[in-house]
Amino acid sequence: MKRTLTFALLLILSAGLFAQNHFPLVADHYQLELSFDFPKETLKGRCQMTILNQSDSAITQIPLLLYRLLKVNSVKNSDGDELKFAQSVVQFEDRTKLQANHILVDYEIPPHESKVIHIDYGGHLLGYTETGWRYVTDRISPEFTLIRMDTYAYPLISQPSISFLINNLRQHLFNYDIVVTVPDTLVVANGGRLQSRTPAPDNQMTYHYSSKKPAWRIDIAISPYSQLNTEVLHIFYLNDEKSAMRIAESGANAMQQYTQWWGGLQSPEAVTIIETEKNSGGQADELVILLPEESFSNINNFHNLYHELAHLWHVFIRENEGISPRWEEGLADFSAYLINETLYEERAGLVKRAANNNLRRLKRDFERNPALQNIPLMDYGNHRLTNLSYVQPMVMFSVLYYWVGEEVFHNTIGGFYQEYIETGASTKDFINYWKLMAASVNLNGFFEDWIYTPRFAEFVMEEKSFDDILEYYINSTQQ
Repeated sequence: MKRTLTFALLLILSAGLFAQNHFPLVADHYQLELSFDFPKETLKGRCQMTILNQSDSAITQIPLLLYRLLKVNSVKNSDGDELKFAQSVVQFEDRTKLQANHILVDYEIPPHESKVIHIDYGGHLLGYTETGWRYVTDRISPEFTLIRMDTYAYPLISQPSISFLINNLRQHLFNYDIVVTVPDTLVVANGGRLQSRTPAPDNQMTYHYSSKKPAWRIDIAISPYSQLNTEVLHIFYLNDEKSAMRIAESGANAMQQYTQWWGGLQSPEAVTIIETEKNSGGQADELVILLPEESFSNINNFHNLYHELAHLWHVFIRENEGISPRWEEGLADFSAYLINETLYEERAGLVKRAANNNLRRLKRDFERNPALQNIPLMDYGNHRLTNLSYVQPMVMFSVLYYWVGEEVFHNTIGGFYQEYIETGASTKDFINYWKLMAASVNLNGFFEDWIYTPRFAEFVMEEKSFDDILEYYINSTQQ
């Protein structure tokens, strides 16, 4: 049974739920069944969620998000009884251009217990380009369909808040089973283990994937894919087999180099690379990489491939307060330049050239918007400046690399991954780990300059070169 509530009442009911930093309800398992009507550009979904209450108190209401054009038809418990719920399309509290269907389900979950709910939903999926998220072009089409967390194409436990969602994404990893039915001319790509591929009526095919290990997101791509599998990479590609072969070779070489630097990944499973449509954005989970067409087919410089592969060794950064500054994007960019320089002799000096380019880019950005000079890296997430998280930290990590030396740098990045990959960590944890591993160098002032304060902007506006900045910190330890 449904009930209708006003938007104001929804906010009143939900206000008490989200007072704490980390919401106690988490998804423990997803069983997601999807089918599509491509002429009508719609999907039908049936989602069975196992929800765990991690708190010491009973929770009586479950908040969910879905894409704004997806409508919940019913919610039931494990006995098949209808649960009361309300749904309303609302603005996000901290990104007002963004909207989602906010669902509140009345269901009590006792402390430290799990309950199962069944959600029947369906509708359209059109992406979020109008909100400024230009990479989210997701839609339902036989040419290419992408189902992922970024468009809330399956139910997520959250309130309509980007900071809330980001801070709780990996509070608890989940396992999943997905069952997806498509025309038999199409292929379903996913980073899980393919359990079955079964013919269905009306020239359809049903794919069943199970997660290889607990994950924090589900990514499903549908297109007329071909496949190329190696020992370390499983590649779904759209048209160009030669590009897939180059991806396999270059990806394997990069994986081997990263492993030498940072140690083996904790999961022994092959990594899945899924080619997506142009401008759809690259993303990485521990075992799956979405690589857009323009990055997939670039035979001269697989920078984005190396960037996404580097993320496989990165720890999820969750701050105790506010939104993560996402400095790991700059670390991945630095790593991609370093891999290029390491694997190809003719690219010697690439890291320093890229760092100088980023310093010039920062100066242009600061001149256009002088207020940026006063914002430290630590606040980039809170100020929605994560585009700068690819630029400023790339320079920061380049300085660290040449300052402390290759061995200490890689031991620190690899050791941090090995210690915190299961639990996640904060930026403070990362800094403390650096101070432990590079104890012979006093890094206090450096991290104050580049993370906690905006002093680095003085180097930028004075047009200091990368070598100038590096020499400054080397000399600071000799005084």
